[in-house]
Formats: sequence, structure tokens, C-alpha cells
Amino acid sequence: MRTVLVPRADIATDLLVSGLSDLGWEVEDVTAYRTVRAAPPAVTIREAIKNGSFDAVVFTSSSTVRNLVGIAGKPHAQTVVACIGPQTAATAGEHGLRVDVQAEIPSSEALIDALAAHGTMLAMRAREAGVPLRRPSERRPGSRRRTR
Repeated sequence: MRTVLVPRADIATDLLVSGLSDLGWEVEDVTAYRTVRAAPPAVTIREAIKNGSFDAVVFTSSSTVRNLVGIAGKPHAQTVVACIGPQTAATAGEHGLRVDVQAEIPSSEALIDALAAHGTMLAMRAREAGVPLRRPSERRPGSRRRTR
């Protein structure tokens, strides 16, 4: 029988392990690291996240989505949300985030390319509409976040 060592995070899904097992591999599943929530960022950063001061937020894993929302709150609705792959995008959706950009393949390079392509597309649309290009962080009249 073929054997394989799968070192992974304590919060990883069982998809890889079960897939390898289904293919006849004997899997040694080892927790190589534990994912822990970071301390909340400074108040100024939390406020910038919530009020739309960032043009984009880039998520590289489902745990980054869960942890950012948990320690700092959801990014403002005008902030571009970019995800490295479909699982991360699904987690963002589960947390009420609109995903604007998703990499074609789950890699840092593909995510960078997808975000750049999104920016290019927004610039092209603005030019075609004859309106000035505005970054998501630039306030527009009436776009303020309402407080309850």
C-alpha cells in the first residue's frame, strides 16, 4: 500500500485526506500547526476597514476571512473583496461579503493578476461611461455608511 504524510492546520477540511484515502493511499494525518486568532488591530485600522478607507481587501484563506471579520468587523460595502479561490470566496459569502474578485487558480500570482484585471476593467468602464475613475475609498455623495 502507498503511504503519504499530510501535515496540515488544525482547522483544515478533510477533503484532501478523504480524497487520498478514496484513491487507496494510507494517510498519516498530522496537525502541523494551529490557527489562532490574532489580537485586534489598532482602532484606527478597524475604523478604516469599516468606513471604506481601504480600496480592497485580499483574503488568502477561509481562516483570514473568519479572523478579520471576528477581530475587526466586515469591510465596508464599497471595498473590493478579492479571494484566492472558491473555498475562500464561499466563506466570504457566508460572512455576508460580496466577492468582487476570485483568482482563476488558487495562487498568490493569480490573485494579484485577477485584482489587477478587475482594476483595469473598472477603469475601462469609467472611460466608456465618460465619468472620472474613482477608487473605492473615495467618498461619493450619499455613499456614507449608515449607522443604526
